Amino acid sequence: MLRRPKTLERTRTKPSRANFRSMHMLAWGSLFLAVAMLLSAIVLVPKGVSSILDGVSEGKTTTAELIDGTVLFQPPATANWQSMPAEKNLSEGSRVRTDDRSRVFLRTRDGSTLLLYNDTELALQRMQFGRFNKALQDTVIRIFRGRLQIGVAAHPSSQSRQITVLSGTGRFDLSEGSYRIEMDPDGSSHLSIRSGYASVWSGDESVSLPAGFRARIGPKGEIHAPLPLERTLIEDPLRDVAINDSPWTTFVVTEAGPAGTIKRSTTGVWFHRTTQTGKTDRHGESGLAHTIDRDIRDYVNLTIGADVRINSQTLSGGGTAGTEYPLMIRITYLDADGQEQIWTTGFYHQNNEGLSVKMGREIPANQWITYTNSSLLQEIRPAPVHLRRIEILGSGWEYISGIRRMELTGH
Repeated sequence: MLRRPKTLERTRTKPSRANFRSMHMLAWGSLFLAVAMLLSAIVLVPKGVSSILDGVSEGKTTTAELIDGTVLFQPPATANWQSMPAEKNLSEGSRVRTDDRSRVFLRTRDGSTLLLYNDTELALQRMQFGRFNKALQDTVIRIFRGRLQIGVAAHPSSQSRQITVLSGTGRFDLSEGSYRIEMDPDGSSHLSIRSGYASVWSGDESVSLPAGFRARIGPKGEIHAPLPLERTLIEDPLRDVAINDSPWTTFVVTEAGPAGTIKRSTTGVWFHRTTQTGKTDRHGESGLAHTIDRDIRDYVNLTIGADVRINSQTLSGGGTAGTEYPLMIRITYLDADGQEQIWTTGFYHQNNEGLSVKMGREIPANQWITYTNSSLLQEIRPAPVHLRRIEILGSGWEYISGIRRMELTGH
């Protein structure tokens, strides 16, 4: 006989006060957590978006203003060079080239400036500026040859702003200030710091320099720093005249009579023009010449120095016209109008006939005398803008003269 199952009785447990309190706290905790997450989202999301926007940059154009001559530019991703008009906006990646008579002035988006001198070529490799963050800037310039003046502009919201210049095998990081960069034909790079602060890099090696110094990166990447701002513009003739690849070349000019000679000895470089009778009365020259070929528009001073000597001369003073001295220094240069000019200084030890010595200096015979002119740039008129060459020579009728040191420096 089947039994009827007992009815299962459901029992209801009345929640205790402790359980109720726990559930109440859990609800409030969830609410607080949700509110906190909402507030965090309100605060952090805009910051994240702002951070992303602060890093957004875009290429900006560089304004070019023609100063003189013919300047060429090459737009990015092209091989064609075009003649630049009086004003031109250059895109990131453009290249600019000046010839032997031209100059151009560039101004970047942040107000920094570049002055390209003659025979200079560079590329505006990176010209990135912040789209929303005005302090963001990434400027990289590569110079291939020539010389330029750079002014890095200050920015109120970016104390670490700099311009990077790639030159030869090295790199220059330039902070706010004024700089001059030059590349030599052998691939060496020079940085002169007029004001500001720079880091000089070659591979993993670096040197930091303040204003008032110069650095040189050699063709093999070696860094020479710190160096004085003064640049040596010529090589010592006594040291280099006998070397096959010396920049000094010899020349002889003879109107009539014996030809002059140039002789090198342990005591100096000597210029001879003599006869047994001592009666030659026609003009002749013998000397050394050194090509300089340097634009000096941004130089503030030139200093020339030499150790000179005269043993004998037959023509009095500087000759009838005051242009023939037994020892002379001549500098050929271009003035601001592009006209060739010659600056001359001469040395003599006798002027028995009272001839012109308007460009000469009297020195005692048979003695080495030190000559220095530390204000040459202020003395030469018309003022020079480009030095072509320098000559050291004996000139006149008969003479024996010498030089054992010759220096020309630019600041």
